[in-house]
Amino acid sequence: MNKNKNVLIAIFYLLLVVPSVTLGQGNRPIVAVGEITTAVGQFNTMSIQIALENALQKTNKFTIMERTRLASLLEERGLSVSGITDGINDYSGFSGVDYLIYGSVSNITVENQSVLIASNCKASLSMNIRVVDIATGEIRLSESVEVEDTVNTVLDANQNACSGINLSSINVLGEDVSDGIANRLTMGIFPIQVARVNGSEVYLNYGEGTLAPEQILLIKTLGEGFLDPGTGEMLGQEEQTNAVIIATEVRSAFTIGEIVVSAAEISVGDIAYMIGSRDETRSVNSCIRATKRAVEACDRDPDGRRCVSRTEDKDENCSALLDL
Repeated sequence: MNKNKNVLIAIFYLLLVVPSVTLGQGNRPIVAVGEITTAVGQFNTMSIQIALENALQKTNKFTIMERTRLASLLEERGLSVSGITDGINDYSGFSGVDYLIYGSVSNITVENQSVLIASNCKASLSMNIRVVDIATGEIRLSESVEVEDTVNTVLDANQNACSGINLSSINVLGEDVSDGIANRLTMGIFPIQVARVNGSEVYLNYGEGTLAPEQILLIKTLGEGFLDPGTGEMLGQEEQTNAVIIATEVRSAFTIGEIVVSAAEISVGDIAYMIGSRDETRSVNSCIRATKRAVEACDRDPDGRRCVSRTEDKDENCSALLDL
């Protein structure tokens, strides 16, 4: 299990055992997008703030606090967003919001690149994003993000494509990264989980925008958590892989997957992890093909030698998936 899975498990366990979330409409945590500062003069970050709010809203997992409401809450406590982002120890009495997102744009560069008969203006934007749990003061997410894109092209290799490019032209880079930040925050707080099981079909609580048809997922049950004896920090939880599924139908709010192989009963609330490396995809496809051959052989002659050999081949191919 990789580091990212450990982090997601730890966050998920903390959210279960620490009753610190002020639930909003539909039991959704309340998130406020605070100030995105900039070290680059004259660069307006408001479009990034708006893009973050829109991206979080699209996940359907949060209630987004209006900026005017956030300003009022801060004013009531004699604080500013910078007061929180600089770090304060006493959050008592600050209610009405669960998570505050803030960040900074640290660097912007543009570079002219000549390519055959054209010139491209390549721009890059570096920014840092943090998410603080208002109830505890804990940093729940800290990301350094760098995004690059072509912001202008001219069909003349001798011309500077960056000529005339201003900072407002680069705003789109910050807007583009907002969806990724929103998804990482969402997955950290709300893992992909089993919402329903119907025979060989498994329903998951994420749909379009997160999952796609043919996506392979491991289904795991989380067991007892374990703590650092010195600090009391949650380190992780025991896991058991119950099944491997493949997404067959992706809708706006949920996904239906088909069980490829299972070792134990799948239950509502089990966690799903996306996988999909070339080797993992090859292994799943081998299991599917072996299963199909075994079914065909056994349908023809349930007691035949071919049924036995192909069933053994299926078991060998599919059991390896449970070790992914």
